[in-house]
Amino acid sequence: MKSKDSLSAEQQVLAMLDRGWRWRDPLSSVLVHPQDYSLFVVYDQQAGTLTCSAELLKALDLIIPTPPHQSRYYWPDEQRAYLRSKRR
Repeated sequence: MKSKDSLSAEQQVLAMLDRGWRWRDPLSSVLVHPQDYSLFVVYDQQAGTLTCSAELLKALDLIIPTPPHQSRYYWPDEQRAYLRSKRR
């Protein structure tokens, strides 16, 4: 069952491009991280799938998802940024 936040492979590719990821070359189906080309995904448009590099899978294993209300830094940082923007 998909969660309500699930993205299709095409939506994920578009999100990655919006965040600075790049195609390896103009005719490529390989999307690479802008600073580390060992982090990449292969996009199979016909199957609608993404295959991650081993290095990207290792990097993703290091991420600890934390809901905003459980992070001790989330609210104070967001609140400070909001207050700064209101002063200008």
